[in-house]
Amino acid sequence: MLEDRDDDTLTNTFPFTGHIMFMKSLQRAAVRSNIAVRFNSTVAKSTPRALSNAYIGNLETRWTGLAKKEQDTLIDELKTRMELPWQELTPAEKKAAYYISFGEWGPRTPLYLPGEKSKIFWGTLGCVVGSIFLFIGIRQLAAPKPHTMTREWQEQSDEYLKSKNANPFTGYSQVQ
Repeated sequence: MLEDRDDDTLTNTFPFTGHIMFMKSLQRAAVRSNIAVRFNSTVAKSTPRALSNAYIGNLETRWTGLAKKEQDTLIDELKTRMELPWQELTPAEKKAAYYISFGEWGPRTPLYLPGEKSKIFWGTLGCVVGSIFLFIGIRQLAAPKPHTMTREWQEQSDEYLKSKNANPFTGYSQVQ
């Protein structure tokens, strides 16, 4: 053991002498007080008990009715159970863990209830059709087009500008 070696061999073997000195002091204290001290313990943790089916069963319907504190304790208990191999979990615990991780609660709550999407679609379609009819109705009440917008007027304007040798690329506004 380490107590049998002298200090020179310890410092030459281990470059971290502070660590060795600390370990030696702990071992001496353990020997003096007759307490068995384990370093880097290999003692297995006690496995947490399985959660009852009544506690986690039908969680999808009860989850929103649970208080926040109860939700947190349930999440913590499931986390400790999930540290074990998954073969040791009961099917109810697996379903509860899946629902808590990926279920429709919190930020994953659906935005629309069933049937609301069709109401939104038909309402939007009705508004678009109504706006088209409103546009057509307003256009019917408007005054007729000005006489300068007729085809004959535009052709005569083009002939006049050609007679003045106007350049269509730089614009007709330069013709006097």
